[in-house]
Amino acid sequence: MKVLFIFDDGVFSSFFVYDLQNKGTLWRISPEIRLHNITLGELYVKNSITDFLKYFSVAFSQSVTKYFILTKEEGLAAIKEAGLDADGTLTITSEKDFTALKNGQKFLLGPQKLSLAEIDAYISYQIDDDRSFDVFTRQEDLIRFMRWKTVTPSLSAITQNLGTVKEHTKSNLGLRDMLKLGSGYLAKGNARMKKINVPAPGSYTVSGNFPYHLETVDWEKNVIQLHPDLRDE
Repeated sequence: MKVLFIFDDGVFSSFFVYDLQNKGTLWRISPEIRLHNITLGELYVKNSITDFLKYFSVAFSQSVTKYFILTKEEGLAAIKEAGLDADGTLTITSEKDFTALKNGQKFLLGPQKLSLAEIDAYISYQIDDDRSFDVFTRQEDLIRFMRWKTVTPSLSAITQNLGTVKEHTKSNLGLRDMLKLGSGYLAKGNARMKKINVPAPGSYTVSGNFPYHLETVDWEKNVIQLHPDLRDE
């Protein structure tokens, strides 16, 4: 059973698909993918989650009926509740130098202390200076940091903290499925997990100079493909 994990930030929401049975693969999908005249992010904000799941399943030829939504706002609130340092910052280790589109800040490789506003910029969706989708990794790192506020790898803990889970998230997962999600994707990090970016590296072009926007996708170079009837050829 596949779960659509949505890091909700409006039309710039990021989409992650995780299989609760086959726990070794994760899709990470750009909201800028176009389905003819509408992006995936626009389709998400214009429809109910029930309808969006139907459209999403058709678009990528996969049956996805379960969802777990964490808004960026609630994620930042949960990080704040989980505990910042005394100076109101959180130490984060960046895997590379990059420029945040949201505030123009240049983040450097290595550990750094960030305020909540800086964390917001750090995890906001963008195509990086090097034309990569490394923002997905940054988002996952922060999601895992506060996972005990949303999904914990213990059925008894989930039961005890169900009110907190509902406070910060929206989901149609039952408790046992939350356990599978918590003990799998959210708990295991990058260990033995195959990450598939959609679109894949080398399969897309971007427009102009930074800030970049997704322009074209060669779907034949992707493992996860958009339905042929929905592509802009």
